[in-house]
Amino acid sequence: MVWPIKYTDDITSGSYQYVSFIRSHLPHAKFTISGKAYTYEDVKEFKVPTVYDKSSLRIPEVPLLPKYKAVYKFQPLGVVLGDDIYNAMDSAENIEVNYKPYNGPIYEEVPDNVIYKESRLARSETGSDNEFSIRIDFNRSAQYTMETRVVAVRFQGDEIKLHISTQIPTVVKMLVAKMLEIPQSRISVEVPTVGGGFGLKQDISYEELTVIALAYKLGKNLKWVETRTENVMTSQGRGQIHEVKVGYKNSGKLEYVIDKITYDAGAYLLPFTGISPLFVTLATMKSVYDYELYYDAIVKVSNKPPQGAFRGFGRPEAILVMERIMDEIAKRTKLSPIEVRKLNVKRKLDGDVGDISRVLERLEEKYNELKAIYKEEGIGVSFYIQYAAPNSEIMIKHEKSLIPGYECVRARLDLDGWVIIETTLTNQGQGMDEAIKKLVVKELGYEKVKVVLGKTDINGFGVWASRSMLTAGNAAVLAARKLKELVMKLGGDWEKVARLMLQEPWKVNNLVTEECYETPTFVGTVSGQISVVRVTEDGRIKPVYHYIIADVGITGDEEKVKGQLIGGAMQSISGTILEDVNDEVEYSIATAVESPKFEVELLHTPSKTPSGVRGVGENSISGGYAAVLNAINNIFECNKIPCRSSEYDI
Repeated sequence: MVWPIKYTDDITSGSYQYVSFIRSHLPHAKFTISGKAYTYEDVKEFKVPTVYDKSSLRIPEVPLLPKYKAVYKFQPLGVVLGDDIYNAMDSAENIEVNYKPYNGPIYEEVPDNVIYKESRLARSETGSDNEFSIRIDFNRSAQYTMETRVVAVRFQGDEIKLHISTQIPTVVKMLVAKMLEIPQSRISVEVPTVGGGFGLKQDISYEELTVIALAYKLGKNLKWVETRTENVMTSQGRGQIHEVKVGYKNSGKLEYVIDKITYDAGAYLLPFTGISPLFVTLATMKSVYDYELYYDAIVKVSNKPPQGAFRGFGRPEAILVMERIMDEIAKRTKLSPIEVRKLNVKRKLDGDVGDISRVLERLEEKYNELKAIYKEEGIGVSFYIQYAAPNSEIMIKHEKSLIPGYECVRARLDLDGWVIIETTLTNQGQGMDEAIKKLVVKELGYEKVKVVLGKTDINGFGVWASRSMLTAGNAAVLAARKLKELVMKLGGDWEKVARLMLQEPWKVNNLVTEECYETPTFVGTVSGQISVVRVTEDGRIKPVYHYIIADVGITGDEEKVKGQLIGGAMQSISGTILEDVNDEVEYSIATAVESPKFEVELLHTPSKTPSGVRGVGENSISGGYAAVLNAINNIFECNKIPCRSSEYDI
């Protein structure tokens, strides 16, 4: 077991007891616990809240801790407390748990384990010049953030203070208030600089909710720091199987796709994520190419941890399926992979996506260049549009979520002449605070700007769906623009107005503005990737070169955008050739040893938003798996993630 880092920030001050979870050793078993521990009976009155409509789902209410049956390996069964983290872990290991393996359905109320179905099937027998079938398995992987989950609960009078590593402080506040059945005004949420999110911290886990509920029940200050083993074994994303039948013409034109989709939800659904990645997958499959899509999708519960958000959130799965189809058509028709994609692109794409023709042109030029250089290696292509920042119509009407698509930002002038921009967003390493600052400085023509993150007294909903710059970035520009108008009416000198606020406040109205923004239509980033891989003498898949082109619009910080694109592509490379949650404590991620040479090319067609930005946070990981797997398929056939050469005779 990897011991957690001992934190030295403010959560270590004061008197806390540390939490350690007793976790199941088996994936499905009835159990009893012997020893001093907090169990189901201690938290059974707390209902797990959600932000989505559960009426169409066949899943029962799942308690914070199970009553008598474990439904996945490493599921928390009980809680012990200790004076320090090591004492708590030792106590947990000394608790005796008796197991009786169980082979029935996960929930008696759902005997077939299917909790949701959605279909759009052809009315008559579909036929084409040519057909082929392909099965693509996109297996589970861990988000593997640099910092694991951390939550500390402390009480000050009637106030509950949560110190938590999260992407969604306002949503956490809302969900916790709902679970505890208390007003949100009694809860404050403090968010540190978060060491990575990747969607993992877009949700709040049952473990975090259990710590909060138990602290509230006992009236004790409690703290939990997740171990790396707990992180990998219980925090996972992806998990889809696509059994696809494809019809296409001799010309290379795709006519239809019939897709049988199985979505592995895991043992239960998380409060924020639900099964939303499936809906994103279905929407993304029709985002680029002109064809008929028919599908039969089922969501099944399984003896695995709940499927959570992972950077890309359903997009990588859809893009992998469509881009494997494009390459298979190219192979069968002996056309260039780029030519097949150009032939099948929609004449009119939804929303505001950038310069499609230029991206395809550069993709073709780079592909031909690489074909001449790398004659023995596999070369794979992906072409896609990453749509970002769904608006309230999509979130509320289509996904039945309580979370809308807008973000609000407050701008104010303080007494020292600084423009303060306040937002609910949190920083997971993307540097969006600096990017927003640059947009505001550009708008104001004034350098003294500070961006304050993690505010929970503003209407906003955090970091997810590549929305930070599109929502908060644009809201910040609009709020700063209004603040500038107020300052201009007072003479236009920011420093003088600040002094006037201090010296003669009765002459100055409160210089605070607040603006909200959501995208009126789909805003996307048209993009492409090319991956070059080889198989080494010892049989390993070795990426050697990776090209990314994306029309990112106006950037708050161009170098950080490039870093985001390289980082996401590297995650997809790691996920394609290495990462497998079945390895458990041997779980591996790519390092500099596996990193190829990267080349990134940016285009800058402004979006039709106030700032002209586009969302890129999930861009490269969404298209990266497809480019890498297509490259591998130019060496040997493999249609699953992860794809490991050791499993093939090559």
